[in-house]
Amino acid sequence: MKAIIFDLDGTLWDVVDTAFESVNVVANKYSLDPISRETVVKAMGKTMPECAAIYMPTIEEEKRLSIMQEMLEYNVKRLSMIGGKCYPRLEETVRELQKKHLLGIVSNCGSGYIESFLSTSGLEQYFPYFIAASKEKISKGNAIRKMMDSMQVDKAVYVGDTSKDLEASNEAGIPFIHAKYGFEPGLGTQYAISKIEELPKLLEEKYIL
Repeated sequence: MKAIIFDLDGTLWDVVDTAFESVNVVANKYSLDPISRETVVKAMGKTMPECAAIYMPTIEEEKRLSIMQEMLEYNVKRLSMIGGKCYPRLEETVRELQKKHLLGIVSNCGSGYIESFLSTSGLEQYFPYFIAASKEKISKGNAIRKMMDSMQVDKAVYVGDTSKDLEASNEAGIPFIHAKYGFEPGLGTQYAISKIEELPKLLEEKYIL
């Protein structure tokens, strides 16, 4: 078996609207300036400290990290109840991919985030492997390698939508497939898809694995 490992935000689902509402509920609690939707998009895929610096650049680091943690926990709580927007034909695509590949998720997120995706999307059966890199306090690239060890595979690809995902794939030493429909459409990578349902055909035609 070979593996396909996915990023989450901007690759499997879109949660910008929920995140935008969540961070502003907490920001309002502390009488902070409202956080724009554009700023939330800018922070997608970043680590927790990076997000905190983007959302609250003028606040002392220890305090903003504490507020950021509260924002993340509140967002996970909301997502676990209402979910996000899975990209069209996601279930049909992963069902097809699972016939020949092991599937996993590696995301720069904290505790409970990937679980909220799995429970609300109903896709638990397709993703038996997942790692929240921030929770584990390791880089995305190391999380990918750790997952490959768990899967007991030496061949895998990483599917993601940002330059951070490309860096993680390079760090892990595996091919990268760019989800151009996500948050950074112009990476100019060797392999790319414009929608998730194109992935099986790309893998078949390009012999990436």
